[in-house]
Amino acid sequence: MKKKETENTRQWCRYQFFGSATITLPGEKEGLNATIANISLTGLGLYSTRPIGKGKRVTVNISYVDKKGKVREDIAAGKVDWQKKFLNMYLVGVNFDEELNMINQPHLLEQLTWLIDTYRWPQPYKDKRIAML
Repeated sequence: MKKKETENTRQWCRYQFFGSATITLPGEKEGLNATIANISLTGLGLYSTRPIGKGKRVTVNISYVDKKGKVREDIAAGKVDWQKKFLNMYLVGVNFDEELNMINQPHLLEQLTWLIDTYRWPQPYKDKRIAML
C-alpha cells in the first residue's frame, strides 16, 4: 500500500537562520540558551538542551550577527507549539503571539528582508499575499 503524502499547510516560509536564543519562562529568573534552526514571520525553530514544555508561554531574546557584522538582539513573545526529543537535545517550535514587525523587532525584520533579497529566497507568505518585505 502506498504511503499517503502529507500536505504542507504552513502559511509562511521558513528560513534558515544562524543565531542564538535565550528563552525565558514566566516566573523563572534564569533563561535557557538555545540555538536557532529556522525562523518565519510567525515562529521560530530551536535546538534546546532541555525540554521547555508544549503550551508554555515564553519570551525569546533572539541574537544574531547582522549584515554589517554587528551583534543584534530583538525580543518576541510566544508559546511552545511542539517539542521532540532528538538524541541529547530537544527540537522546539515556538509560535509568536504576533507576526514580526518593524515596531517590535526592527533589526530582525531588517535582517530577514536583507537575507530574502540578497539570496532571492521566496517571499514570506505562501498564501500569495502582497509581499510586505
